[in-house]
Amino acid sequence: MAYIALYRKYRSQTFGELMGQDAVTTVLQNSLRTGRIAHAYLFYGARGCGKTSTARLLSRALNCESQDGPTPEPCGTCRICTAIRDGACMDVIEIDAASETGVDNVREKIIENVQYVPTEARYKVYIIDEVHDLSPKAFDALLKTLEEPPPHVVFVLATTEQHKVPITIRSRCIPFQFKRGTLQDLSSAVQRVITAEGYTAQPEAVRSIARCAEGSWRDALSLLEQVISYSDTTITEDTVQRALGTVGSETLKRVVDTIASDSWSEVLAVAGELIDSGKDVRQLLTSLSGYLRDLLLISSGAIRAAEQELGPVRVEALTSQADSLKPNRLLGMLSILASAEKETRTNNQHRWLLERTLCMLLPSNLDLQDQSGRASYSGPAPQSTPVAPARSVSRPQTQPANPPTAIAEPRYPLNQRPTVVQVPTPPIRLNSVQDAESEPRPEDRFVGEITFDVVQRSWPRIVKAIEKISPSAGNYLEQAELCGLDGRVLVLDFADTFARDRIMNKGKTLVEKKINETLQSDGFRIRTKHEGGDGGIRPLPGGVPPTPTAAQSDAGKPGSSAPPAVSFLEEALDIFGGEVVRSEPTS
Repeated sequence: MAYIALYRKYRSQTFGELMGQDAVTTVLQNSLRTGRIAHAYLFYGARGCGKTSTARLLSRALNCESQDGPTPEPCGTCRICTAIRDGACMDVIEIDAASETGVDNVREKIIENVQYVPTEARYKVYIIDEVHDLSPKAFDALLKTLEEPPPHVVFVLATTEQHKVPITIRSRCIPFQFKRGTLQDLSSAVQRVITAEGYTAQPEAVRSIARCAEGSWRDALSLLEQVISYSDTTITEDTVQRALGTVGSETLKRVVDTIASDSWSEVLAVAGELIDSGKDVRQLLTSLSGYLRDLLLISSGAIRAAEQELGPVRVEALTSQADSLKPNRLLGMLSILASAEKETRTNNQHRWLLERTLCMLLPSNLDLQDQSGRASYSGPAPQSTPVAPARSVSRPQTQPANPPTAIAEPRYPLNQRPTVVQVPTPPIRLNSVQDAESEPRPEDRFVGEITFDVVQRSWPRIVKAIEKISPSAGNYLEQAELCGLDGRVLVLDFADTFARDRIMNKGKTLVEKKINETLQSDGFRIRTKHEGGDGGIRPLPGGVPPTPTAAQSDAGKPGSSAPPAVSFLEEALDIFGGEVVRSEPTS
């Protein structure tokens, strides 16, 4: 006799053996007991959770010959039950929608044959596996038959992707969600099969197999079959690790202890040792995430849940290590591991990826990440804060209680640059108890909080946010220099005229939007250093250039203290860029 795989050999033969799906079995058995049998069912859930097995159990319950009608407990020994179990019943038709997706397949196998009465059974049952793979036209062809089938027909649709099934199909079926198996249920199922096969296993080995199955009953038995083929009569945890490539608890404990020591050299040495031993990096990161999750259960105080899932012996072994790690730190470590595990799918440099991940888990690096994540501005900058660049123009900030006197902006000649004026931010003074108790106005609150120093610290995040949408705009902004904050107008200076023109003509709206989003405010705009009242050129109406002053007229003469005069053309070239091209007349 040919060998039968374990997941087929130990397939559930009664509703009582169908573990982990109590809600499904209860509803189906009550329906069979009361005769309220629907014409179509939709079974959906993760892989290996018993959808097809339940469909076959339902077909046996509908057609069992031990009773005069449908029964919630099929005998499993009558002619019909045996035929259905062996796949030889003509009235139970299983269709693989993944290979028979077209409308012709549906028409030939279902629509044309559904009108005929059963040959030997009480009901004709159609089990359509992976029904979401049917084509749209096939669903349309099936719709009318599924809505009003003959009384002797029952449809059972099974799928792992319920959202891909059209709503017109779903609305005509009774849905049943199949859940993943818990660690305890999977461990019990694995232990039952081990005993039935004549083997013995350590509890840690059984738990390791159940954990690797990730909630799938079929995967658990497939993994067990692989372990049995590798081991002798006794299955140990070391055997499971060697057969499945998993990482043992002792190794994971050592990795966590090394990370807790906050030693870069020791962490890099452990990472190299794991790589050289042939451990799969993705499997290692997954095992480490599961280990930290167990520590999180204990560290957070969920001792009862940890004992139910892990067992008292393992909880006691992990308690000392869990007490030294806080839940918040464990959450941060789990987040880093999740990102690294996702990156292994696209990055083949697994050695340095593992080294970088373990170094990021060091307590000192986690503290730095927490500080950068919580960094925020909560008041006026202290005196030790670096001031703005030397050529920036800092304007006084308005305060709700004691607003300073506004400083009139001077008008400078065309050939002069403004003198740098450093104005310190005035402290907040409360004139009375009423001022202390009153809330500031919204406009005063925004202006008082967001200073040029805040904008400088936020500028790298602003540029990074813009790069995600427009990489070219981010490159142009990296060439810009912050000059000052004029009210809610951020002054920029560009060394490259092309970058300046692209930002001000094409990307100004995007830049201003990201500035306001990052600063959590609105109304902030940008302008270049040569625009507005910062020494820029403002042509008179009609395009006539302004008349130079006496100081400008005498500029450049011997003995004159005024700086050399700058021509209108030179000033225009300095602002807008470009060059003068002189061409010789052709003869």
